[in-house]
Amino acid sequence: MAIKVSTLDSWCLVLLVNLWLNPFVLLQMGGQLSYLLSFVLIMQQMENSWTTGIKLFLVELPIILFSTYKIHLLTMVFNLIIVPIFSSVIVPIVIVAFAIPQLMVLLNPIIMMFEVTLKYLDKLPGLIQVGKPSRLITLFMVILALKIISTKQSKFKKRALTFYSLIWLGLWSWFKLNPYGEITFFDVGQGDSILIREPFNRTVTLIDTGGKMQFGKKPVAMKRTIAKNSSINYLQSIGVSKLNNLCLTHQDVDHIGEASEILNNFKVKNLVFPVGVDTTQNYQRKILPFIRRNTRVIACLAGTKIDHLPMEIKYPFQAGKGENGDSLVLAGNVGGKNLLLTGDLDLAGERKLLESGVLNQRVDIFKLGHHGSKTANSEEILKVIMPKLAIVSAGRHNRYGHPNLEVINRLNSMGIPYASTQDEGMISYRYFLNGMGRWKTGIDEKESIIQ
Repeated sequence: MAIKVSTLDSWCLVLLVNLWLNPFVLLQMGGQLSYLLSFVLIMQQMENSWTTGIKLFLVELPIILFSTYKIHLLTMVFNLIIVPIFSSVIVPIVIVAFAIPQLMVLLNPIIMMFEVTLKYLDKLPGLIQVGKPSRLITLFMVILALKIISTKQSKFKKRALTFYSLIWLGLWSWFKLNPYGEITFFDVGQGDSILIREPFNRTVTLIDTGGKMQFGKKPVAMKRTIAKNSSINYLQSIGVSKLNNLCLTHQDVDHIGEASEILNNFKVKNLVFPVGVDTTQNYQRKILPFIRRNTRVIACLAGTKIDHLPMEIKYPFQAGKGENGDSLVLAGNVGGKNLLLTGDLDLAGERKLLESGVLNQRVDIFKLGHHGSKTANSEEILKVIMPKLAIVSAGRHNRYGHPNLEVINRLNSMGIPYASTQDEGMISYRYFLNGMGRWKTGIDEKESIIQ
């Protein structure tokens, strides 16, 4: 006697088999969308293609935003293309795979191909950068969307749809009008990358990009770069799509190696660097080919005024060769904190700064020069600025021994507390307009031990 198996039963069994073959399939956006949207197609009786597109859009929107932080204006149009694929390809495979389990090995490549297709469509014009909703909001919105498309009560559906729309509008408004500012030191390993973002996104400035130093044979290119895993991912997750300033302190790869990725992923208004960097091979190869037409290129010296740059340029005083001693030095008051960033400035450069008299007040936050090397961070400069907190940006177990023990002992003897990205991961100071702020560390943004 033939055994009748419903489409939903087949869907459930295929999901179980796929989870057995790949336990992480539902942790991937392609797997989440494939199974959730096929479930909707199985359970819903769709009237027409536009109705199908709208219903699928309501369900997939939370997952897409959680995974990519942005949504495409043509998503519903894309659904009109994708729905027939689900109906004629995915659903039949689900049914057939129940009878022939060996065909399950074909399902994962199809899911991955679906994700690649989404990424391709993602590059078409019409993208809106929103930001990353929390897991709780994402789950709630998926459940609400399923309730909206399954209910037959028009009054409830109308109210629920209005509530659904208001939540997403509120989330978009929050990211665009973010009321707090921040000073963030990204964990980019052996390198520097610092974000200064003013409240309500008045200005967004990225200082250096990080980058991996290469020794010996050139390694195979990684799919996800250092910036993709740190600054780019973070900026997009908080809804940032453009930078007022991208400042490059000097030409070393661990400071500018990811500049091309930043320029490819964000609209950059000002590209700022000290005079002389543009003559280096690193600039010619890693930056120049990726500069967009609407990006203003500014080669600067001490005292150069740049619109919408929330800090002052204190160094260099003359053109250099983009070396450590020519590093861009930035200082200013951000969120009620006096901040000093010296890049990889060496001891000779520190002496020139002190002799010029431009460093004439105490500093709240000082990023140790040259990742805490003993070729910088002299006792003389520390006595003048007497920072309340020193930040070390260096890689774990790096080959240079940064931060240098001599420098750490100097900080301890002077009573200067310090925090390192080696131990804390990403380090952020979040502040509001009233001047109140707090430190957070790590990618999970836990309360920091920094006081």
